[in-house]
Amino acid sequence: MAPLRSPVPLEDIEPAARPVDVAVGLPPACYTDTGFYRFEKAAVFDTEWLCVGRSSQIPEPGDYFTATLLGEEPVIVVRNRDGRVNVMSSTCQHRAMCITAPAERPKEEWFDQPPECSGSTRNFRCPYHWWTYDLDGRLIGAPEMHRRPGFVRSEISLPQLAVEEWQGFVFCSLASDPVPFGPRMAAFDEMLAPYCMDELSTTEPEHLEMPFNWKIFAENFMDAYHSLRLHASLYDFSEADTGNETLLAGTFPAMEPGSIGIGGRGRTGFKDRGMNPTQSALFPPIPTLGEDDRWNVVYLYVAPSLLIGCHSDSVHWTAVQPAGTDRSMMTSGFLFPESTAKLKLFDQLLDQHKRGLDYFWDQDMPVAVASQRGMASRFAPQGPLSQQDFFRSQLAEWLMERYLAAEAT
Repeated sequence: MAPLRSPVPLEDIEPAARPVDVAVGLPPACYTDTGFYRFEKAAVFDTEWLCVGRSSQIPEPGDYFTATLLGEEPVIVVRNRDGRVNVMSSTCQHRAMCITAPAERPKEEWFDQPPECSGSTRNFRCPYHWWTYDLDGRLIGAPEMHRRPGFVRSEISLPQLAVEEWQGFVFCSLASDPVPFGPRMAAFDEMLAPYCMDELSTTEPEHLEMPFNWKIFAENFMDAYHSLRLHASLYDFSEADTGNETLLAGTFPAMEPGSIGIGGRGRTGFKDRGMNPTQSALFPPIPTLGEDDRWNVVYLYVAPSLLIGCHSDSVHWTAVQPAGTDRSMMTSGFLFPESTAKLKLFDQLLDQHKRGLDYFWDQDMPVAVASQRGMASRFAPQGPLSQQDFFRSQLAEWLMERYLAAEAT
């Protein structure tokens, strides 16, 4: 196989990967060029670990949900009879039908793509010709195929993806032999330990297709520079302990060699700060947090697909993947301890909790759309970074390593 070649010269990308005080933005073509999208998908997303959801979504053997990787690869995430989580292609090995697609749909849905689904099952039967697979993807039924000379049912199975679980999240990789996930996130395990995330359960994940490049979303999620500017109308610091606040003034720790984590912990101006205009958490604090933890938030990017925001009452998680040059898919939810989920008014408070976040999305999402449009302009710059743009330079550094490795392969 010929080495990959970036249509955007890597020497034009390199200035974005320098230390933040001398770095500039990525070339605009990295957000708009179709050839570069194909290069980046192969160099980054075909080789790294992609978050598909939470293990708490499938607590019992036979429980499953579906996901679509990179806007094109339908997969099933299922717990097998031994309790292990499998991620496997949902493409039938007979006629390539998506086996979790409905067998019948009304006329107004004839030409819609198969919807994501979830449930519990003993096996998966393709609705087209009834080829049937067990929870490990092995073919266990194929009508009339015994009449075909040389057909060996046991030799056929749904393609399996590599799987790792971390902090209760399920990751898979399209690579045949990916670099192990866990050791590359070890530097953040201590920082996240007070939240006991593997013991938290997720709300029902929500899915959203977004009309902009995946990097625009990731950069905005982790951007400290815009928080007191774009979101100025949502913050009131008159009662804040600003003298000890470090969240916006600090920087993330330098990346460890081989790490896939970018992020850090910062002290806010509020104890039990909430992601809503009141600045106050709506739920009780996570029971495992100490007094100091309740003043902190942790923002973490698990490259290339998971973004996490840890607050004193909950954890907001967002998985983002590219689905095209100017299109990306977001799956998101909130993590809560069991004691919180059992509150009498949990559902009502959750509605308010979501609306609090939506106030920020009301500003962030239109800005992201406008940024994607601007990147296509002939006047779009590789602008100089602020000290508070530290995530952008670290993301560019991480990406540059993958781009270089792809061209050297």
